[in-house]
Amino acid sequence: MRFIGAILLVGLAACSKSPNASATAPSASPTSSPTAAVLDTQSGRYQVDLDSRIDPETLPSNADLKMADGNLAEYARHLCGLDFANKQRPDRCDVYVQSDPKGLLVGYASILQGQDVRIETELETDRSRGGMGCFVSGALVNTDFDHPEAKLDPSKDFQARLGYGAWEKSPGDWMVSPGDDDVDTQGARGMWYIKRSNNKLRISQERWSYCYSGSDIYIDEVFNHAVTLTRLGGS
Repeated sequence: MRFIGAILLVGLAACSKSPNASATAPSASPTSSPTAAVLDTQSGRYQVDLDSRIDPETLPSNADLKMADGNLAEYARHLCGLDFANKQRPDRCDVYVQSDPKGLLVGYASILQGQDVRIETELETDRSRGGMGCFVSGALVNTDFDHPEAKLDPSKDFQARLGYGAWEKSPGDWMVSPGDDDVDTQGARGMWYIKRSNNKLRISQERWSYCYSGSDIYIDEVFNHAVTLTRLGGS
């Protein structure tokens, strides 16, 4: 059984099309501009489509974004796991952002399409309301009851879920196992629901989550699409 400490922070983010995002040949420094059309990464070459509706000045700040000098395309490289040679490299990565400082989950969510469709996040909670370390991570399961056997396609609207098991070792110190792994008999199970509609991504909980200490907190957050990275053929 694989457990991950719930104190971890993980990152999520979003995607869309930029009118200047044609697949042009990369320059010697393809990531020097936040509007670069192509990224050269350890996992291959990716076309960058920035969402023109996103105001860079409103993006939630964290250490990794600062390391990328606020360059959303460069930050997406990190969020999508492209800054190392990844045998399971994604064919597509959509990054969404929730920037409302009054939200229960503030930060980024990325939807990665490869052998399966996964979600990874980089989130902060509201400590004044009992927020703890929080992440949403793992392979998504289709919940479209009209097409239950259909493979998830993150480029289109979808509905999905992500189960988890959690065990509180001590007050506020949670161990979390994403997916459908068995969990210690002292633990509890929960479910995240993930829904894409147009350029928005909704993340909500079933009954409870390990992200807040109080049971009166119910998470239902909407993230806006920010950037999409698409692997170019032959890369």
